[in-house]
Amino acid sequence: MGKMKKIFFVLAAAVLAPAVVSAGTISYVGSSTVGKFVTDASKVYKNADFKLDTRPESSGGEQCAVRKSCDIGGVARGVNGKFLNQGVVATLVGKDAIAAVVNADNPVSGLTTEQLKGIFTGKIRNWSEVGGPDLAIKPYIVKKGSATRKVFRKAILGDSDYAGAKVVTPDAKIVTAVARDKGAIGQISFAFLSGKKGVNPLNVDGQEATVENASYPITRPLHIVTNGKPSGDVSAFLDWTLSPEGQKIVKQRFVGVH
Repeated sequence: MGKMKKIFFVLAAAVLAPAVVSAGTISYVGSSTVGKFVTDASKVYKNADFKLDTRPESSGGEQCAVRKSCDIGGVARGVNGKFLNQGVVATLVGKDAIAAVVNADNPVSGLTTEQLKGIFTGKIRNWSEVGGPDLAIKPYIVKKGSATRKVFRKAILGDSDYAGAKVVTPDAKIVTAVARDKGAIGQISFAFLSGKKGVNPLNVDGQEATVENASYPITRPLHIVTNGKPSGDVSAFLDWTLSPEGQKIVKQRFVGVH
């Protein structure tokens, strides 16, 4: 084979061979709840690799977006207007519900908003006061930076504050803490309950505890935030997230936006 023919075949092979595109890395900081979706998505979305840090929770998601220290942030509540005013763009990707969970051996299956308020403000201290056994109530709450804590407080406590509750971090450990203590009650996103045993979510004000129930009183929006309009790998990922394929992954744990 002549030299020119060899060059021709090499060029032809290069043209016909499929292009190898290396996936970029998308860094995520923020809500551990939204992080559940990102983790689920990373198993099927192969156009990017993901690096997650959920320790800062929702407030950290807003801050990292405005500081440009992450590609995407996660916020499991309404995004603070001061960050939006600084150029942060929020994309609604789903809707979550926050459960009040009790130990699986606790016969109490539902409480009113007022009863929950009494428990988490320290005014109701025994399960016998709400139709349960003569057993001390041990409330567990997530740390201050978690949107779960803020949304639950706004929906249940109103202008009152938590009292007599033990802080558990990270959020996922609420399930473990409640599962091993018959007198316990905790607050946790439904996203953390999939496949978990040892706890039961309570109905609230007669409304079934499920993300599919639009009348369930403790719900919140789930946002992915960026610094300015998303572009490149981030834009492609958000487009996929809002597509039927992406929303199918959202709906594994949450209510979709379509």
